[in-house]
Amino acid sequence: MSVRTEFSDLIRAMARRDWGAVDQLLNGLEKSGWGGGNQMISAAFAIAVNDHSSSAHSPTEVTRFVAETRTQFPGAESLPTLEMEALVRAALGEVGLIDNLSPEIALKMQIVFLGKLLQDRDPTETQLEEFIADVERTAAEYSRA
Repeated sequence: MSVRTEFSDLIRAMARRDWGAVDQLLNGLEKSGWGGGNQMISAAFAIAVNDHSSSAHSPTEVTRFVAETRTQFPGAESLPTLEMEALVRAALGEVGLIDNLSPEIALKMQIVFLGKLLQDRDPTETQLEEFIADVERTAAEYSRA
């Protein structure tokens, strides 16, 4: 199975709240070294955050969103709060906020946020497939840049 397929399956499992499948797919991706999956997760995270937030987001709204995420997802409470807020704000355009954030921690945060955003959005199958297609296009464009 390709990383692209595994990642698409990961998004589907997150959207369907199939946490057993999510854990299994994440374990498989970790064993394979992600093989470009980081770009797909980053693309999915950025698209989902921008779809979720208004263009006039405020630091208070970001703080509230991070707090909700930390309470809803086991394991999220171990992630650093200020860095989580910085990652969301960076996805919304304040890119300089994450200059010192380790890629490994950023990846963990993006996965947690993606689970939260997909759960909140509760997409139909059609919306989910459109989202996945958008993520694949964006990740492909990023890898060519």
